[in-house]
Amino acid sequence: MDRVTSWIARIVLVFLYIPIVAVIAYSFNSASGGYQWKGFTLQWYGQLFSDGALLQTLLISVIVGVLAASVATVIGLLAAIGMVRFPFRGSAAILGAIALPLIVPEIVLGVALLSVFSFLHIPLGILTLVLGHMIITLPLTTLILIGAFRTLDPSLVEAAADLGCTPWRTFTRVLFPLLRSSILASWLLAFTVSLGNIVISTFVSGVGSTTMPLRVYSLLKSGLTPELNALGTLLIVLTFVVVLSVGIQQMRRILASPSGAAAPPDTSTTSIRTR
Repeated sequence: MDRVTSWIARIVLVFLYIPIVAVIAYSFNSASGGYQWKGFTLQWYGQLFSDGALLQTLLISVIVGVLAASVATVIGLLAAIGMVRFPFRGSAAILGAIALPLIVPEIVLGVALLSVFSFLHIPLGILTLVLGHMIITLPLTTLILIGAFRTLDPSLVEAAADLGCTPWRTFTRVLFPLLRSSILASWLLAFTVSLGNIVISTFVSGVGSTTMPLRVYSLLKSGLTPELNALGTLLIVLTFVVVLSVGIQQMRRILASPSGAAAPPDTSTTSIRTR
C-alpha cells in the first residue's frame, strides 16, 4: 500500500511540473511557432524586454499587487488584533462578512464592483483595480493573521505592560517580531493572488490600466508565442527566488535556535522595558 501511494504521489508531482518544465524549455526554442525543437536561442527574451506594451502591463500588475497586498495586510492585521485581543459581540458576523468573497464567485463580485463604481462615478483605473484586488485578498490576510495571533501567549502583552511598555511599543517590540513571518506570508499570498487575477481585473480595469494577465489572455487568442513562454519563465524564476530566500531565512532562524526550533524574538526585560 505504501509503494502504491508513493507511486501515485510521484505521478501527481510529474503531472504538476511537466507544464512548468515545458514553458521553460520552449522559451529557449528557436522555432517561432509549434512545438518542434529547432535549437537554443535567447532571442525571445530580447523581444520580451523590447515589448513596451507588455512590460507596461507587468509594471501595472506589480504596482496594483503591491498596493492591494499592503492595504489588505494592514487591514487584516488590525482586524486580527481587534478580534483576538479585544473580542466584542458581533465579531463573528464581521469575520463572516470579511470571508464572504472567498465563497462568492468572482464574476459576481466583478459585476457588483463595476455597478458600485459606476453609481459613485469613480473612473476605472489603478484605484478601482487596487480596491477590487484588496476585496479578494483581504479574507486571506485576515484569516492567516487571526490564526497566527491566536497562537501567541497573552501573557507576553501583559508582561510588557507590567514593564511599562506603551501599547505601540508592545506592538513594535513584542507582537510584530513574533508575527513577522505570518505577516510576510499573508502579504506574499495576497500579492500572488492579485498578480494573477483576471476575472476581477476584467471588470474594474480601465483605459491605460490593463494588467499583465489581461494582456496575456488577449495575446493567447492568436496562439501561444515563445515570448509568452519567456515571460512565464521569468515569473517562475522570480517566484522560486522569493520562496528560496524566505526559506533560507526561516532555516537560519531554526539553526540559530539552540533547541532546533524557530528562535522567538528576545522579549526579556531588557528588550521591552521602556527607556
